[in-house]
Amino acid sequence: MAFNLNTSYNYSFCLSRKRCFLMLLLFNSTIAYIYYIYDHNQSQQIENIPINSQHVHINIKQKQYPIKTTKAIDFIRNVLKNEYDHDDLKIFYNFVQKEFSLGLRCTRKIDQPETTIKYNYTIDKQINDNITTIRSLSTTIPSQIDQSHIFLSRRNPRMTLHSFSIDNSDACLNESIDLLIIIISKSDNYKTRDAIRRTWGSGENLGNYSSIHIKLFFLIDFDEKLSSNIRLENNLFHDIIQVELPPQYTLVTYRVLSIFEWSFRYCRRAKFLFKTDDDIFINLILLLKFISPLLEQNVNNSFRISDMDIYGYKHYHPGVFRQSNDHVGARYVVTTDEFPCTHYPDFLSGFGYLIPKKARDALVYASYQDPNRPFRISDVYLTGILPDYLSLRRQPMSDYTIRYQGSCENFFENPKSFACAAGLHHGDTSDVFSTFNRYWQSVKKSL
Repeated sequence: MAFNLNTSYNYSFCLSRKRCFLMLLLFNSTIAYIYYIYDHNQSQQIENIPINSQHVHINIKQKQYPIKTTKAIDFIRNVLKNEYDHDDLKIFYNFVQKEFSLGLRCTRKIDQPETTIKYNYTIDKQINDNITTIRSLSTTIPSQIDQSHIFLSRRNPRMTLHSFSIDNSDACLNESIDLLIIIISKSDNYKTRDAIRRTWGSGENLGNYSSIHIKLFFLIDFDEKLSSNIRLENNLFHDIIQVELPPQYTLVTYRVLSIFEWSFRYCRRAKFLFKTDDDIFINLILLLKFISPLLEQNVNNSFRISDMDIYGYKHYHPGVFRQSNDHVGARYVVTTDEFPCTHYPDFLSGFGYLIPKKARDALVYASYQDPNRPFRISDVYLTGILPDYLSLRRQPMSDYTIRYQGSCENFFENPKSFACAAGLHHGDTSDVFSTFNRYWQSVKKSL
């Protein structure tokens, strides 16, 4: 049946196929635009939904706190604002911005002479025994530093969060954790990780400290050749965090930063974070003894630097290491372009340091606001330079002692012995469990 085009004015515009096509195209475009506006408004509504502080542990997979921004600092601020006092945060943000704009404190003009440093009478001996002090208390570099000499190459702050091949993002869900221990471990150090799990990291038979809830993880670098082995290990123990960073030593600061960030994103309820390395044997009993009274302190939503401390083996007024005659010390050599000052701020030994939750949050924020590239010596940067900017106190962990050189065999017979380098970084892991078990049995005698 044909249409009578001469008498049907309503269909006259369809005489041209071109007109029909254009009208159809316009109709489809209108529908697409309406759909875009609707979807955009829905996304905005989801983004603006307030987060319940009881679920601020941020489980990304369950989208309790989705990251929709490309800027890491926006994500971090969004987390903090749902947990801490807003006036405190505003003061803190302004303070951080001001401090970074002024540069390192040792490059600033000082109106009055510095006060004399008060040394612990045992510090010289302790420093000689520990390479983490960069082995130098003096330097030939002139003490006068021009104010315009800002340390490290300037650039924009880091923009993106770390990526994890294995994140175990649900490992801390719905748990009230007192102590989160994260150990940096090389991909091929399975024997060492196994020894730690079976000895000081087991969390079993802790006597009076058995009520302290501990979670332990290993931060692993990314090695494609061992990828399958690492995933199998994680399937068995569920304690692997694999950051997408290669194993080069020059990236160690980024690896430690990823520890801070992982705990910030996935284990927010943990009251304390303890970082160490897999070649260090830790006296867990002393660590629990130290944090036990701290766990009894009241928790509130304030966010004041004056309430924050970090704890560890403290190095006082350590000098910058400018030259070395051996390959081990060479990794600690720092040029004046990297760091212009003659001494580092006081910092804590990488053997193991303890970071309360609020201090961790402050350091994570500051690390993403730092306009400079992270300093490559991680202990100096994370427990010295950043805390110095923030005026965050570095406190000694009681009168505990550590040992870097020599045997650990008789070291833990002293009840104040806290950490000892087991020599595993030299490649000898043949009988690591037997070695760690001897130390562990010695430590447990103090229970």
